[in-house]
Parts: sequence; C-alpha cells; structure tokens
Amino acid sequence: MSGQDVDLDAVRARYRAERDKRLRSIHADKASVPLNALPELAEDHAAEPVGDRPAVRDAVDVVVVGAGIGGLTAAARLREAGVERVRVIDSGADFGGVWYWNRYPGAQCDVESYIYLPMLEEVG
Repeated sequence: MSGQDVDLDAVRARYRAERDKRLRSIHADKASVPLNALPELAEDHAAEPVGDRPAVRDAVDVVVVGAGIGGLTAAARLREAGVERVRVIDSGADFGGVWYWNRYPGAQCDVESYIYLPMLEEVG
C-alpha cells in the first residue's frame, strides 16, 4: 500500500472519534463521584495523630508534591543536578506513595516492574 492509497482525513477522523470516547469516559467517571464522597480514604490510619502543629517555614528552591516513586525520583535527580534545597510534600505521613497507602494483605508489588528498571541499572 502506497502513501497515496491512505485517506489521511479518514484516519484523523477515526483517531479523533476514539480520543473523544476516552475523554468522555474519563470526565464522566470524575463527574459522577464527588471529591468528598469517601473522606475515609483520605485518612491516614497508619500515622500517629499529630494534632495541630506549627507550619514548617523555610526557604527551598523546589517543592515536589507527592512522595511516591515519581516524586522521590524527581527529588533525587534534582539533588544530583546540584539543587540543594528540595522539599518533598505528601498527604501521607511517610514516603512511598502507592506503596505506602496500599496495605492489601499479601500484596507484594502493585505497579509494573519496568518502572523500577532505571534504578536497578544504577545499583547493578
């Protein structure tokens, strides 16, 4: 099949239609569940209650929001690049992201292993 045999307008229309289906389903799911519908999921049952405490006030160069694998990797790469004042913030009481929040009995891994391959290469 040569390039002249392909109806590019039809192909683009097909891709737009498929994209629109995905976007509608994503937005429909989010619109159907109010953000505060399950407030118990935001509670960190593994953390010790701290009550009210004073805010941390210091000067930083970069704030990384999220202490999961992406946030930890970003912070590590920033430090490697010479950025000294990095603050990692997470709603959980500890680092780990999905690994911290998910406490399924017997679960040993909850993400695709290839995500960790760059770090495995670094440590041999």
